[in-house]
Amino acid sequence: MRNLLPSIAAITFLAGPCCALVRADGGQIRVIEQQGDYQITVFTSPNPLRAGPVDVSVLLQDTHTGQIIRDANITVELTSQDRSRPPMRAIATAEAATNKLLRAALVEIPAPGRWNVHVECTTSSQPKPITVAFTMEAAPPLPRWLSVWPWFTWPIIVVLLFAIHRTLVTRRKTHRAATESHRAPHLVLIAIPS
Repeated sequence: MRNLLPSIAAITFLAGPCCALVRADGGQIRVIEQQGDYQITVFTSPNPLRAGPVDVSVLLQDTHTGQIIRDANITVELTSQDRSRPPMRAIATAEAATNKLLRAALVEIPAPGRWNVHVECTTSSQPKPITVAFTMEAAPPLPRWLSVWPWFTWPIIVVLLFAIHRTLVTRRKTHRAATESHRAPHLVLIAIPS
């Protein structure tokens, strides 16, 4: 077991950065607000937020029962704080969401900076729209090589796992051979004087 620990540590070290690529339920919670009989929660992903593709997910619930409001029409609007770019508007749908309890709008943030986000929900039972607004900061996009490095480096992990396997098999064979040589009967020659 002691020989296996460095191998496990090496695999964890190599696979650890890949965990950031995993997309979870909705991302980072940006706002939770209650308005009348409704609670609205807005998530953004990725985290940290960068210029490029962004998922804005919305969860609309009945405050009293906790039930999800599925018949809501949800729109998301992003506006650059410096007003250098036109506003972007998208409809949040269940089809675009990874977690089907949420509604997601996929938008492309063209540049880093501060962005104002306005979310509006309308339901058949609520004549007045439910709205929330918040501001988020988008960092510059990652260099291209950082976003594609897992695709080019995965063979290294396979080769490393194969090398670890071969090392363990060789050690086991060497240990087994040494154990068997100790168990083998030894011939003792006795010289009988004539």
